[in-house]
Amino acid sequence: MFNRKHHNSGGFVLVEFAIALPLLILLGYGLAIVGVKIFQLGKAQLADYVLENEAQYVIERITHQARAAKEVIAENQNNQVKFVYHTAVDDKYDPNASFADVCETQFISSYQKAGRYYPNLYATRQNVSAPSNPITGENSFGDTQIISLKFAELNDNVLHVSLEMESLVTHRRIKINTAIFMPNCTHKEGLPRE
Repeated sequence: MFNRKHHNSGGFVLVEFAIALPLLILLGYGLAIVGVKIFQLGKAQLADYVLENEAQYVIERITHQARAAKEVIAENQNNQVKFVYHTAVDDKYDPNASFADVCETQFISSYQKAGRYYPNLYATRQNVSAPSNPITGENSFGDTQIISLKFAELNDNVLHVSLEMESLVTHRRIKINTAIFMPNCTHKEGLPRE
């Protein structure tokens, strides 16, 4: 008697393999496409987060400096502002020493590095021709550029700041406008009235 169980029990046949292989290739290709899309969306979301975070940081830094400023000098055509403010120096080693009132300066300006077409924003204590350590851009998660940074005087001791930035990854833009009350400001220069 001939036993059929022995002849049909051997694994894949060439025909079954020929049908399964293209299906496995299509499945692998589909998974790869989905993985690439997820990576691209994640990169875009991270770049937009960097853009929002840097814009918020710039506005917070300008707000902090403006509130303490006794003098504001703006150069809107160069995206630059100079804040002069008082700072108190306390000698912790001599408790009988009085506070010394010292004038500090803070320059916030955009600067275009050689070979780069987009400006970064810098905050320095001196007006230098080639600043280092930008406070915006040069981020490995998503580089940004300053489109404009404008200053204007709304009324007495109120500074209007308008910041526009762009992500170089997603090309999305963010624009922030704010008004800052400067209670100590006695001198303003280069600020147009709005």
